[in-house]
Amino acid sequence: MTRVETCRFGGSSLAAVNGVQGEAQAKPLENRGICAVMIHGFLGSPAHFAPFAALAEACGVQTHTISLPGHGGSLREFLRTGRRAWEAHVASELTALRAQHEKLLLVGHSMGGLLAICAAVKMQDGIAGILAIALPLRLRITREGIRIRIAAACRARAGEDPRIAAARDLCGVSGITVWNAPLLIPNALALLCVMRRARKSLPALRVPLRVVNSIGDEIVSPRSLDFLKTAQPNAEITQLQASSHFWFSPDEWETLKALFMHALASTQ
Repeated sequence: MTRVETCRFGGSSLAAVNGVQGEAQAKPLENRGICAVMIHGFLGSPAHFAPFAALAEACGVQTHTISLPGHGGSLREFLRTGRRAWEAHVASELTALRAQHEKLLLVGHSMGGLLAICAAVKMQDGIAGILAIALPLRLRITREGIRIRIAAACRARAGEDPRIAAARDLCGVSGITVWNAPLLIPNALALLCVMRRARKSLPALRVPLRVVNSIGDEIVSPRSLDFLKTAQPNAEITQLQASSHFWFSPDEWETLKALFMHALASTQ
């Protein structure tokens, strides 16, 4: 049965995860060849996972961040890639890592979670679990989402909405402007294809899945969790209250870090 947790905070920095309260602090874990593999999302970057990497390092757990083809460079480079390149790269990286480590914990943000699900269905042996953050099984178009995307393509302004700053700072593709944004349409359609493949793959997933979505996410539709509950009844779900797609409040970052630590501990 799907377990849903709604996290609310009243100024406290405590994270409530599976009935255990406390700040997300690193504690030594027995390292038996575990590797936490981070996969960023569409137009994203590995920078999103810096807090997780620091926690894992403090625990003596190795990490590896997959930088998807077309990311980390220019818009022109991004436009030369697509779904097949992203999926093939993730599969290749996981195969190489699986040969070096006993277990892999997959941590994906947005499209990274979709790619993790698709890859884990094909390679379930050795995959200890998946932590999917802002999982877009369904999308939605909102005024706030449009506003944030347009503002993020412009120069930074003093005192701007932190959601805009996060969307800009975590973008892994340079050179995107309001004027050339329509060039992204073909790859945006490729993202929709990845979504369809992940929805189709979910019922066949046999590894533990934890999904953390935000009620206020301006991109991910709440219907994502409705689909998840049907397709993967054993998935554990956490709903954040104050965060957006790229930006997370300080308190809810503590929740994310606590969930990451819990996922690592569950691999032991």
